[in-house]
Amino acid sequence: MGKQPEGKVSTKIMDAWRKMGAWCYKVHGSEYQPTGIPDISGVFMGHSVWCETKMPGNKPSMAQWKKIRDLRRVGALVIVSYTVADAVQMLEHIASGMHTGDDCGCLYLAPVDLREILRTKAYKD
Repeated sequence: MGKQPEGKVSTKIMDAWRKMGAWCYKVHGSEYQPTGIPDISGVFMGHSVWCETKMPGNKPSMAQWKKIRDLRRVGALVIVSYTVADAVQMLEHIASGMHTGDDCGCLYLAPVDLREILRTKAYKD
């Protein structure tokens, strides 16, 4: 059986991240793992980096948003990526020296407001 479209994008993201010097792997869900863990986990220049891969038009589930929120709360950088370029941009932000940690204010550490997500009419779990 071939890879699903999101799986193909995840593979391309990991290839790009590795070319930039990241260590990363594809997270394969199982009954032993909490639900909602992002698709890709990695480390880049000493930072914990995560990527939830989505096809255009798809949105993370509520369980995924909760994990993104939890990871960001402890300082991990997390992106919901629709393209390889989206995911690469997060590592470029780190490599540029512009990422200053918890007070950076970057999109990748932005708090997740679950109530606001539920209020958006476009959101369906």
